[in-house]
Amino acid sequence: LQILLPLTRPIYQRQVQRSLTSISNNIKMESNTRQLPPLPPLPINASEETIQSSHGFSSNAHWVIPNILMQGSRPGFGLETETALIDQVRTLVKDAKCTTFVSLQAECVPEDKSTLLTDGGYQKPTPKNLPGYAKHAVDAANDIQGKEEPQFLYYGIIGMQTAQSIDTLHGAILDLASRIQTQKNETIYVHCGGGVGRAGLVCAGVLGALYDTLSAEEAMAYTSGLCYLRNVGGTEGVHYSSPETEEQKEQVREIFRKLRGG
Repeated sequence: LQILLPLTRPIYQRQVQRSLTSISNNIKMESNTRQLPPLPPLPINASEETIQSSHGFSSNAHWVIPNILMQGSRPGFGLETETALIDQVRTLVKDAKCTTFVSLQAECVPEDKSTLLTDGGYQKPTPKNLPGYAKHAVDAANDIQGKEEPQFLYYGIIGMQTAQSIDTLHGAILDLASRIQTQKNETIYVHCGGGVGRAGLVCAGVLGALYDTLSAEEAMAYTSGLCYLRNVGGTEGVHYSSPETEEQKEQVREIFRKLRGG
């Protein structure tokens, strides 16, 4: 008779650390498999046509790394009809060629066929009943001959808050960075609700994992500055801070200390 003992926290922590070390090593070993473009000069000026052309996409989303990493709102956010949701998702799949959708919404259940990033973060016990978008993304991909079905990933963070575990957040960020480095055809869409706070937190971390000379402050200057591309010619006086809260910004700094071995 084999008795399975509960997994103790020290053992769990060692297993998490081994997993993170493996992911980090994979990024280093595979660093030449995908050529990353240089980041644009700071500060970001969203009124410049060059940055609009390279990083702009829509009023709901923008490129953090063109054709590789996109940050935006949840598909369907602010839309009133299913037809509008379907059109938006098809644009992400067909025009942006997004292959991987990452939900950071602790207030929502994971999309159908989702894979949890590390432990999946946090999920609220009473989720919102929002329309799912996975089926529409799969349908859009099926319309394109030879295109594989999209992947759906989940790591829940409560809105306007930080991830509950810095270690599993670190692991989720390394996982996304590894996907970018080692899978040449993977284009990742990271969203929360409005696509600013939690999405900015994670995208800033991914930038840090991919560009090893980047500082936390520079990464957040990119994630905040690029958000203004969603409002070119739009409402005056709109201010973006991505991440949104000081607590989220401090968690980005903590992630960078872990990424840099500090």
